[in-house]
Amino acid sequence: MSQDIPADSDKPQLFLSLQEAMERVREQNFDIGQAEYDVDKIRGQYRQTNAAFLPQLSIEETGVSTNDPLNVFGFRLKQEAVTQADFNPSRLNDPDAYDNFTTKFELRQPLLNTDMLLERSAVKKQLEASKEKLKGTQDYARYQVKDTYYQLQLMNNRLSVIDRSLETAEENERQAKNLYDQEMINKADYLAANVRVLELESQQSKVEDQLQTIQDNLRYLLNMDDELTIVPTDSLQVRPGLSDAMIDPENTDNAGVRAMEHRVSAAKQMLKASKFNFMPSINLFGSYEFNDEVPFGTQGNSYMIGATLKWNLFSGFSNIGKVMESKAELKQAKLAYESKIFRNKLDIQQALRSLDQARSQLRFAESSVMQADEDYRIRNNRYEQGMEKTTDLLSAETRLQEAKFQRLNALYQYNLSMATLELLLEQERVY
Repeated sequence: MSQDIPADSDKPQLFLSLQEAMERVREQNFDIGQAEYDVDKIRGQYRQTNAAFLPQLSIEETGVSTNDPLNVFGFRLKQEAVTQADFNPSRLNDPDAYDNFTTKFELRQPLLNTDMLLERSAVKKQLEASKEKLKGTQDYARYQVKDTYYQLQLMNNRLSVIDRSLETAEENERQAKNLYDQEMINKADYLAANVRVLELESQQSKVEDQLQTIQDNLRYLLNMDDELTIVPTDSLQVRPGLSDAMIDPENTDNAGVRAMEHRVSAAKQMLKASKFNFMPSINLFGSYEFNDEVPFGTQGNSYMIGATLKWNLFSGFSNIGKVMESKAELKQAKLAYESKIFRNKLDIQQALRSLDQARSQLRFAESSVMQADEDYRIRNNRYEQGMEKTTDLLSAETRLQEAKFQRLNALYQYNLSMATLELLLEQERVY
């Protein structure tokens, strides 16, 4: 269907096809950008869980000065600087201030931390869920662009219909004025023609305002300059869509559902992790240090290696509370998953009904436009010959306009219903 595009001479224009809009939204949409950062954030959290099995290495430099008898003797011992004179009781009991600098390398190696490993598995599931959420956000952003683009086409066409109706109404008003001056019609008929012009001017103003709002919405979705006027290059028409063989109302497998599945799996792993908090953990450690009177000196050296077995027998009901919390989160995740599947089925069925209704309305509207156009043509010819009332002519013109509006609405609803099915079934056709 052809459309006349209203242009604002004060703003630069961008001629944009639906395919170009779809490509632009993948790169510049705000919601997609935020979802990408969510993936990066959870990927960072998953990287942190490497600490469950990877070693930790640190270096530390500590400097102290003391005259504490025990520490002074101990530091000299660590520095391998003890002499016979150090055993003099007066020196042992009342030593001078002494400096010690310790350079320490420490290694910690997790050996058995089952709860942390299960938490790592849970975070991995959360990462998969965030990736599916990103895909769902991308799909929904494209759906929003389709809807807004169709609205833009619809409003442009509605404005074109109103403009043409206004031209006709103004011509009818001119004819009514001539007939009124010739006393062939009464003043009421002439005023009716004038009111029709005013009515169409009001409709024109309202649609122009709606059109500006849609322009703003589309620019927001595409993250574009607010001084830019988007001109759709595609026409509003019935596009090839999903075939009946491709539409399975029972197929609820999409990004949103898969994200919920991963969240359920993550909740299961977190429940296991909270239960394993009752189990012991085993970790290895080792250190190597230098002690000297000067920073980073290496006069005396020593090492230490060992292992720790830790079993929290009672933590003030902290672990029990975590288990209870994890159970509740798992039940909540399962309920949300079931709700999502149920909602998807209902949405698919609703979109199918809407699609059937749009097809029916489109057939009816096409016939209505043909009938209304012919009726107006006949009445206009009779009106010019003074054989038709002004009110009847205006009624015929109004019915023609309404029939055209009905056809446009059916076209919009058809394309939107098809886009909804593509979103729910993840079977997007190429534009």
